Amino acid sequence: MARVRSGSGEKIYRIERWLGVNEAQEGEARLKAGEAAVMRNFRVTTGGALRKRPGSAAVAGLLSSYTVVSDTSEEEILAVESGSSTAEFVMYPTAEADSVGAITLTGAPVTVTAANAAQCAGYYYRDTAGRVHRFAALNHES
Repeated sequence: MARVRSGSGEKIYRIERWLGVNEAQEGEARLKAGEAAVMRNFRVTTGGALRKRPGSAAVAGLLSSYTVVSDTSEEEILAVESGSSTAEFVMYPTAEADSVGAITLTGAPVTVTAANAAQCAGYYYRDTAGRVHRFAALNHES
């Protein structure tokens, strides 16, 4: 499956209650669940909830660039058939990440079958769940 990797080490955590911004210098204090060290593109409502400010999606990719990297350590079988193959997959020769890190399949789409699978190694396929896979090979077992 192709994954988008960015240079930021940010993580997303679910918080029950917003506690505020803790602007202590690095190493001086630990952040509690519900505290943030830096606030960008959010506002705090009167009830203490966080709301994303409009326009955050357009701002998300301005500070870093994204590259599509294929995770080769994990293989996934897309289809299993008995007898002669009838499976067809629409695949694209390239994949790119847009300004917010979403994967976009680019190039002329190709319908991949058992007959032309060998020529399409490395092409990208988006499944019905929206995940992107990089096609490696068609395996035949007797």
